[in-house]
Amino acid sequence: MANRVKKKLNWKILLIEIVVIVVLIAIMLKLVEYWTGVNPIDNLFERKNALSDISEVASVLTEALDAGKDEEMVVYIKDIPENDLQNINYIMSNLNGSVDSFQIHPKIFGVRRVSFKIVRSDNSFVYDAYKNGAAIPEDRKEAQKLLVRVNRILEDQITPLMSDYQKELALHDYLLKHCSYGHGSDETEYEYRAYGALVEGQAVCNGYAEAMALLLSCAGVENRYVVGTANSGSRSAQQATTDNGHPENHAWNLVRVNGTWYHLDSTWDDPVGEKDLVSHAYFNVSDEILRRDHSWNEEKYEVCPDMNWNYFYREHTYFERGSELSNYLTQKLTIHPYGTVECAFGSFEMTDTMLSGLGAIPGISKLFYSTLGDFHYSVLTIYIEQ
Repeated sequence: MANRVKKKLNWKILLIEIVVIVVLIAIMLKLVEYWTGVNPIDNLFERKNALSDISEVASVLTEALDAGKDEEMVVYIKDIPENDLQNINYIMSNLNGSVDSFQIHPKIFGVRRVSFKIVRSDNSFVYDAYKNGAAIPEDRKEAQKLLVRVNRILEDQITPLMSDYQKELALHDYLLKHCSYGHGSDETEYEYRAYGALVEGQAVCNGYAEAMALLLSCAGVENRYVVGTANSGSRSAQQATTDNGHPENHAWNLVRVNGTWYHLDSTWDDPVGEKDLVSHAYFNVSDEILRRDHSWNEEKYEVCPDMNWNYFYREHTYFERGSELSNYLTQKLTIHPYGTVECAFGSFEMTDTMLSGLGAIPGISKLFYSTLGDFHYSVLTIYIEQ
């Protein structure tokens, strides 16, 4: 009997000890969570799924923004430098919003918890209002103004019978005629947004690309906002490079036309110093062509395999033989000996001799020309004064 009582006491003591240990562990975990902001148990469960690549983090946040979320999100990471997190908005390249701020919590078992505050952009509210009739919050005044402008542009430029190529061309040309490259007020950063390009008429590459993406999306043309870098080459050096000539961050668009993707760089089609010129040098070009002066993470974006819907190919102003180009220019300038003529050529070298006779065409007082590109694809632009 005494042994039974003793055994019962031992079990009670053991149970009490277990409870005490559990309570102590819980207290310790709470203390750790209080001081570090991380629950170690949660962290253990998340360790297997912790993200180790900044592009994976960007994808998670992008999906949340695409779903219309505007809140704080927690993401578990490991082995991602803080500098990469600071550049998350550039890596995300998301039209629907951005990271407003983030907080990195102490590392536990090799894993960190990062709290991201994501915010919806004006573009997201405008697209949702245009496509779904959703109300824009009263405190989003810029979004309300942007919606008015987008409605007006699409009403003026787009008709129901237009193809995707025709919509893209109309919106591209509208943007270049109504927006100039430059920085706006020091008090705002509108030039980096579609708002700057479409409402204030001034933007940098991000604003141009956002404006094209928003207009194309509302018009029903599939597209993507692209981030990468660009070298100056012979085009828009002020826009794309630093003073020492090193590539800088750049933004442009991918557009899907007739089932195939193409690059569209509206910023470089609107170069500084050439007033009122609407160029199409970067209108629907292939990966091969864009690689001349642009770089991007090609694994992240769709392949652009051909030039079938390139502007010059579709407008029948691309020439493979010098004689064809000369005949076209002579005929074109004889009929309209003023303004600007733009065409493209390949497989031969353009020389001054080939263009020397154009200035003698009746009605032309002064003729200037420039070329951009290489042996496979060069764009010729002729400026004519009467």
